[in-house]
Amino acid sequence: MIGPPELDVLGNTITHTSGWLVRPVLIHLDLIHHITPPARQMLLAYRHRAPIALTGSDPVDRVLAAFIAQSRSRTRYFTDPAEAREWLSGILAETISTPDGRARTLQP
Repeated sequence: MIGPPELDVLGNTITHTSGWLVRPVLIHLDLIHHITPPARQMLLAYRHRAPIALTGSDPVDRVLAAFIAQSRSRTRYFTDPAEAREWLSGILAETISTPDGRARTLQP
């Protein structure tokens, strides 16, 4: 189960990773079976600058992915983790740097 305390721990952990906000993310949904309503609101409000690939294998994972895909982040669901990594790698290859040093993705 994922609730606000779990999201807080995750947030505190990942924000110490250099470049976190612009790194693509791969999330495996297999062990998540419930997201509390307050945590749902937190997820919907979050916007990750880089794409997020979600992987899963059953109907619960698909429902969770459909919910998370409503967030303001660029998100896509996969049943095959290798396809998810390939998608994320392809997006990285399409990213270029602008003259001011910011990353810009070429595809919408």
